[in-house]
Amino acid sequence: MDKGKLKTFFLAGLILFSVFQTGELWFGSLSSHNFFYNLWAKSDYTNIVYSGEPVHLLQPTEIIINFGVEGGKYNILKNTKEEFKIAQKEMADILGKTFSSGEFISQQELSWRDILSQRSILYKYPGTIPMKGLVDSQNKIAAKIPGFDQILVVPGRTINQKINCFFIDESSDYVYVVAVKHDVLVLHEVIDNLRDDIAKISYISTKQVNMNQFENNVFLPTFNTHPVYQKIEIKDEIKENGEVNEEKLERLINPLFINPTLKRKQQTQDGTIYYIEGNTMVKYFTTGVIEYLDQSRTKKDDSLSFIEAYQVAKSFLDKHKMGLNQDDLKGDLLYLSGQKQTNSGWEFCFDFKFKDIPYDFSREITNKTGMKHAVEIVIQDKKIKEYKRVTWIGYLLDEEAEVNLTYPEALGEVVKRLNDEEANNIKIKDMYWAYYQKEIDKPAEVYWMIKAGNKIYPIKASR
Repeated sequence: MDKGKLKTFFLAGLILFSVFQTGELWFGSLSSHNFFYNLWAKSDYTNIVYSGEPVHLLQPTEIIINFGVEGGKYNILKNTKEEFKIAQKEMADILGKTFSSGEFISQQELSWRDILSQRSILYKYPGTIPMKGLVDSQNKIAAKIPGFDQILVVPGRTINQKINCFFIDESSDYVYVVAVKHDVLVLHEVIDNLRDDIAKISYISTKQVNMNQFENNVFLPTFNTHPVYQKIEIKDEIKENGEVNEEKLERLINPLFINPTLKRKQQTQDGTIYYIEGNTMVKYFTTGVIEYLDQSRTKKDDSLSFIEAYQVAKSFLDKHKMGLNQDDLKGDLLYLSGQKQTNSGWEFCFDFKFKDIPYDFSREITNKTGMKHAVEIVIQDKKIKEYKRVTWIGYLLDEEAEVNLTYPEALGEVVKRLNDEEANNIKIKDMYWAYYQKEIDKPAEVYWMIKAGNKIYPIKASR
């Protein structure tokens, strides 16, 4: 073989190898690579070696301020407030110290009235977080805490006094207490800075005031003047005048492919558009949903910890967002709203908040779109197997409405419905405000969302 042909074959081999490597970087996992992950930065979708304890990745869905007054008075921090970021950073620091130098005090039965009797900050997480993978498996503190869904931080009254961290597992009614040395000044400042806000809206704890119809501890808002909110309108950003804008669609899906110029397009009679490249398929449904599928073979892997799987999911979302123009996929805060471990991996769901208010949609919309949440992710074999998300965008309208239905009134309506349904001994799991999308072509308004048994009862908050 002459030198020219040899060079050609050598060059072709290099190109094929580089394509393979690129594919693994985006969607696979190479055990021979050692990718260090900065816990506050974006990452590729690969095996992860953490540069610090992965416990720092935990992000609370809610942060509740407890002012420590008799009878209980609370405030829920808005995600858009600077104090939310400060409190979140404090928790990351506290968790690091807890598992490195903390002192395990005790395991106790959960008594909300006892642990909420002092000034404190409560961090709530979506479901029970297993301890596996959060810190080193040999960690003595972690070995005594199976899991938690909330952490209550009680700062000491003096600088030299240790703080107490209560790791709460509400599903088992146990709490694990760890003492750790930490500067309490910032924590007290966060609590003090929110004190003035309770003149407008403050919250009560259902467990502290003995509302026995609630299964879990829920914080319910009370107000002296009716809160006002803007209605929002939802639009599928991919459509213009009822027609699919393929340029916008391709901008949205191209970051999901290794080489988007090689993708093939197909369209079915119902309007569903398929894009295929190698083992990657992306669909766009006319109901306003995109679906990414990795069709390569995967093996079942139940060894992946929650935090490792969450990092893979979050990195995928970040990578997709990085590949878009700013206006391609708007939306306010996207937060983890639930997770479930399966026999083959993990499933995660994410939802939106608009103006610090969660966004939910009706069962009718779920039946039409096949979506229960704004974003749904399936992870198998340490990579994204399926990724679905709505392509809707929320726009604030000039039209305003006020919340004038109190929680006792909303609760009374649900209790009446439960009685009419002869649903006896049904406990209420949760109750909160949300932008509720009853019909896709009408503005979303604020409703009381009440979870009882296996149902959600939406009660309009404006009358």
